[in-house]
Amino acid sequence: MSLQHPEVIRLDLPARYAYLHILSDCIADMLRQIDGVEDHEMLTYNMQLAAHEACTNIVGHAYDGATDGNERIVISLSLFPQPRRLEIELHDTGKPFNPEVVPSPSLEQAQVHGYGLFLMRNLMDTVTYKAQVGDNYWCLVKNL
Repeated sequence: MSLQHPEVIRLDLPARYAYLHILSDCIADMLRQIDGVEDHEMLTYNMQLAAHEACTNIVGHAYDGATDGNERIVISLSLFPQPRRLEIELHDTGKPFNPEVVPSPSLEQAQVHGYGLFLMRNLMDTVTYKAQVGDNYWCLVKNL
């Protein structure tokens, strides 16, 4: 399919791991709309993984795994025709952090945690994070 205008999907999900499959399904469905993408399956997997890592960090770190029902992740997925790209924007109201102080994981030695930001930066073309009072903002961009 050839897109003429941006297509946008907005989600407002509880900040729980159980709902992340909805985001994955939306990413896959949006990418199915694009013709001529090389290695479509790998692209879809990589984008789903990057988005999951961002959401996992929001649930586990920004909200400390809290489950009182007020924790939300507001997501906007935008598929743009020119230049052809998919942007994933995520907002949460949890604790902010400074991504510049997050150490790179050791690729020489296996570790259980610490790969999320590294994966996001390596799987996406652009990863932006901004923290303001009451609003943490992520933007993950993949050029297609």
